[in-house]
Amino acid sequence: MRMRKNQKIIAIIIAGLVSLSMIVPSFALLFSDSSNSNAVYSNNGNTSTIQGLQNQVSALTQALSANPQDTTARLNLANTYYDLAMANLNGNGPEQAGSIFKQAIAEYQEVVKTQKDVNILVDMATAAFYAGEDDLADKTFREALAVQSNYLNALVNYGVFLLDAKNDYLGAIAQWDTALSMANPTAEEQERLKGFIGMAQERMQASFEQSGSINNTTTQPAEAK
Repeated sequence: MRMRKNQKIIAIIIAGLVSLSMIVPSFALLFSDSSNSNAVYSNNGNTSTIQGLQNQVSALTQALSANPQDTTARLNLANTYYDLAMANLNGNGPEQAGSIFKQAIAEYQEVVKTQKDVNILVDMATAAFYAGEDDLADKTFREALAVQSNYLNALVNYGVFLLDAKNDYLGAIAQWDTALSMANPTAEEQERLKGFIGMAQERMQASFEQSGSINNTTTQPAEAK
């Protein structure tokens, strides 16, 4: 197996975003290069894909037992755990995905001790986001952008993280604006980034309106009887 060169962008369909009209189909992998992934994800799940990934995990684990210093094998193991978690998330085992993402994180953490590579950091941060480890995700996205401030996948994924995990609308928009101005996106990627920005603006407006409605309800004086 070869090392992954480009990461998958975080699936934009997350529970809080489903109602927005600009959303793409559930757990779509945006701006992706399928040649760099071990797995093909589908909403219906793929038992043979999952079994194949489990077999790869077993083989790579055995290889690392024989040679724990094999960084390439460890990175391949981390990537395979990531792919296996995604396959479960989009298939029939979503309840298992979180623990598998955590196994990917553990392997990525070993790799980044000696390789501060932006690609690896983005994968690790994305896995942490999916696993619900928000502090680690935030920290690792920042580390990735410190290595390369105009890296498209880092900017897009960090924006999704800020929007979904932090409800940081302006922070998310800032990441996507930076991607538009600095990351040299293709025309298709530009349109998707603009869609993300519009989505965040809609969600921010809806939040403000809801907050204002709640405030009006709680602060209005009672009518005189």
